[in-house]
Amino acid sequence: MEKPETPSFTDPPAGSMAGATVPDAVAASDAANMAVLAGMDVSAQPAAVPQPASGSFTPRERKPWLLIYNCQAMGLGNCLNLLCDSILVEAHDPATYGPNAARILANLDGYERILVAPFVEIQQKIDFGKRDNVWRLPTPLFTAYHPDLCYLAADGPLSRGPLGHYHSAIAFAAFRCGLTEQQALALYREDTYQQLGYFDRWSKDREVFIGAFKSFGFEIGPLFTEWTRSGSFMHSINHPKIHCLRDIAIAILERAGKEVNVTDILPHDNLTSGPVFPVYPEIGTRLGVRGSYLFKPGGAYTVKGLEHYLSDCYRIYRGTTDLTPSMPVFFPTLDRALTLVKGA
Repeated sequence: MEKPETPSFTDPPAGSMAGATVPDAVAASDAANMAVLAGMDVSAQPAAVPQPASGSFTPRERKPWLLIYNCQAMGLGNCLNLLCDSILVEAHDPATYGPNAARILANLDGYERILVAPFVEIQQKIDFGKRDNVWRLPTPLFTAYHPDLCYLAADGPLSRGPLGHYHSAIAFAAFRCGLTEQQALALYREDTYQQLGYFDRWSKDREVFIGAFKSFGFEIGPLFTEWTRSGSFMHSINHPKIHCLRDIAIAILERAGKEVNVTDILPHDNLTSGPVFPVYPEIGTRLGVRGSYLFKPGGAYTVKGLEHYLSDCYRIYRGTTDLTPSMPVFFPTLDRALTLVKGA
């Protein structure tokens, strides 16, 4: 089989997080979020506007809050409502904000507190004026558990794979370089991950993650440490598990001086209905968490083994006429994978 031409993506733009300092990395994180992670994962359940619960509480007894976030909006909004009896959070991701924008902007003065992800504020061109009740809140983004996960395109033929927008850089590189599925399967091993730098993400990602929140007034270092004690705390690079959103909700409420309900109850983790990318076993061993090669697609509670997943990837790529990735923030990862596979 003749190997097709393989592109190089060697000049990552400013949005790339490679070699960034903490302040630079915070900006890079926002840039990457804006381009990649702003709620475009439609395979997860979209955010909905919570309604007042029936019973002793009425809307007048709960102060209205507004949350404009990404695909994590539903989970965070539900956590805030569960943990505090004095607020009622209206939560939106970009998909639900758009149709409601006119009403929301006309009633900004009616919200006691407004929480907004900086990249969504920029993307949606929201003007909050000089209101001092607006808090910017970064969205959790952490790649160390899933360093092989990449987006190839925001739209078009390469935007979707077996796991929605989530692709494997190794699988894509193997296909582009003309390897068979069995040859691609053989690349999923420890020395491959070592050469790709997949074992080196933790320290930098932790610094960027904590630094992003700290730059907006939220100290989550102790929370991060606690999360790491109970296994992987991410379903993917931009889908945290619900207990993380619960802890972030507590930090928000404490900063706002609100009384927090002490409870072990957790809202439904709606992001589990979306795609879940596995922590590869060799990576899990290094990070002290359980790993697997079980890929969960969005919208179904089934999993695909690695061989099945690769077969689906190859089928999709074979039917794609334009195989040029267009998500610059992932170019360094793809470059390394293409270089390694070409030299294999």
